[in-house]
Amino acid sequence: MAATAQTGQGVLAGLKVVELCHLIAGPYCGMLLADEGAEVIKVEPPTGELTRTREPIRTTEAGSMSGYFGSLNRRKESVVLDLKTEAGIGLMHDLLAGADVFITNMRPQALRRLGLHPETLRERYSSLVVASMTGFGLENAGPDANRAGLAMVAEALAGTNGLTRDRSGQPVWCGFALGDIVTGMTAHAGILLALRHRDLTGEGRLVDLALTECTLPLTSVALARVQAADSTMAETAGSNDFHGVPYGTFAARDGFYNLGVNRDDFWARLAKAMGRPELGEDRRYATYLERAKRQAEVHGLVEEWSKQLPRDEVVAAITDADVPVAPVLTMAEVLELEHFHSRGTFVEVDDGIGGTLRQPSDPTGFAVPEQARVPKLGEQRDAVLARLGLTPEQIETLAAQGAFGRPAVPATDAITASAVR
Repeated sequence: MAATAQTGQGVLAGLKVVELCHLIAGPYCGMLLADEGAEVIKVEPPTGELTRTREPIRTTEAGSMSGYFGSLNRRKESVVLDLKTEAGIGLMHDLLAGADVFITNMRPQALRRLGLHPETLRERYSSLVVASMTGFGLENAGPDANRAGLAMVAEALAGTNGLTRDRSGQPVWCGFALGDIVTGMTAHAGILLALRHRDLTGEGRLVDLALTECTLPLTSVALARVQAADSTMAETAGSNDFHGVPYGTFAARDGFYNLGVNRDDFWARLAKAMGRPELGEDRRYATYLERAKRQAEVHGLVEEWSKQLPRDEVVAAITDADVPVAPVLTMAEVLELEHFHSRGTFVEVDDGIGGTLRQPSDPTGFAVPEQARVPKLGEQRDAVLARLGLTPEQIETLAAQGAFGRPAVPATDAITASAVR
């Protein structure tokens, strides 16, 4: 029997969610809802969601699993539907008719072709909460509504990319899907607010989210600073836009660490940790504005000290001085960090093929306690359709009609077809 994602527990138990998503933002939102007890049905095309084939892929005798897919889809139920067929789209509407929430991060034009555009769904299902995640938004987006969008595109337009700079001032991409995860988190909050709105009014709601706008609040402080600084002050912004000096990533003998001196007393403490207490009172460095005028010089003083020592020794010395600091960890080191294990930040997820994946838990703390599992493609189809009232015979008929993809060719027909090619 196929495994199901339902436990009947959690603060969102009883909430029914249909997810038509790929990649990161939408699936992450759906996974948070599933962690918190919602029934999340992930509708996938016959070939599977895009990330199922993204490397690296773990393979065992029980099957294959992409780490990318596994990281974003625990606790969901996978149903394969060919939405380009009448039978497939009919089943999709059967699912939506009983759903509380529909999540999608497909482009509007693709949804319109399928008859699943949020406008259409809101007219057909008045109590449905529709959460749409796109690069530039649905409403009032003009030609950008159907423009291709990725997290890095949003990060560029929201300014986060421009704030992530090396010491020469060159913008550097952060290296991960920052805009996607923050959009998924925003969608999670937006859905819960929309459900509260429905409790009060009886009406569903469109939650229209753009990656650009969800990423923009990350730059709130920087946006205020640039508006508040006059031309003279702006000259001292430096490569980190007024965050502090020294502030950023620095080298030790065997690695790197992040250091945040955003107060003058922190500078004095750092100077003592470096064995140079006189620098804390030196007029050239004692105040932020003076250090900002000499950023390269200050950075040189710090690394002149830290490059002579192992990373962990540098971090320990600065920590003892009560100055904000942390080692820059690799992903392998993050997985073993004692702080996260003490906090219970990681969960061991059944990968569905005989192993486990260590993943970040739902940071809200509302996740159900049972071990999570990554669904195989289409694994819960029959269980989900049975809850809609379909019999095995009816499911077989729908399969023959192509609802789940092209029907399998009988062996005798396959031989004949091969012979006449």
